[in-house]
Amino acid sequence: MLRQRLSYGVPLAAIFAVSMAFLPGPILFLILVAFAAACQWEFYALAARGGYRVYNRMGLTLGVLWMVAVYLLATPPGVPTSVVPGWETAMLIVICFAVLLRTMGDAQSKRAFETTAITFLGIFYGPVMLSYFLRLAQWDAGAPLATTRAGVFLCFYLALVIKLSDTGAYAFGSLLGRHKLCPRISPAKTWEGLVGGLATGVGIGLLLAAIARPCEWGPAGIFWAAEGQPPLMTPWRTAAVSLVLCLAGVFGDLIESMFKRSVQAKDSSGLFPGIGGLLDVVDSLIFAPPCLYCFLLWSST
Repeated sequence: MLRQRLSYGVPLAAIFAVSMAFLPGPILFLILVAFAAACQWEFYALAARGGYRVYNRMGLTLGVLWMVAVYLLATPPGVPTSVVPGWETAMLIVICFAVLLRTMGDAQSKRAFETTAITFLGIFYGPVMLSYFLRLAQWDAGAPLATTRAGVFLCFYLALVIKLSDTGAYAFGSLLGRHKLCPRISPAKTWEGLVGGLATGVGIGLLLAAIARPCEWGPAGIFWAAEGQPPLMTPWRTAAVSLVLCLAGVFGDLIESMFKRSVQAKDSSGLFPGIGGLLDVVDSLIFAPPCLYCFLLWSST
């Protein structure tokens, strides 16, 4: 199992890193849209396996529209005015009404509560959460419709901390795991694996911050000093943020396991042998981007 994970995980990680480092912003945006749509599709497929009726095409369309709206309308940090003030609230209301109207007009919908809730959850769980990768990539852009290499480093930092924390948790759990963490949802996870994964993630976060400081990687003033001011990410803050990101990753992993167990599915799909589907790879990354974005936004103002 570990060999299979490494045989697929290492090439995927290398492709991810090279893509973020060298591809232009619009291409990265299109890849993220396709990525979010694929995860949303697997989520709806899981629901369908459980016998739930879901409006997957409508949900996918609304999810793509959300990602496009974030790219076109979201205000990067440092830009004083929004292109369209209040667009996020307005769009969420429109999405909610659209799903409800679709359910009202569906004569085959016998369980309106479930159909409406799962369709809307798929939009929020996938595109809305993953769109924070785009917001991080737009950090210090100075204007909408742009991404920056400094912002992309934030995405790289987040992904590396969480995925290596996952690897550490799997290794420590396999070697030392004795006490089950949450047997009802994920029988394989142990408290020993959790502690090992958190320690690995915090260590990777501190290492990345230490490398970023002299190399001036990332947005000015976050990992390295700017205009004579000390950097925001001091060692203590870096450790705390890395810990929160790792915990958000564990939470995301357990949430997906809960969904899979509720429909008696082992994996979200068979895309990667020994690993599962795309959603199985991304689950730990779903809730972490908004955590990092909100921390940086609130700490920088």
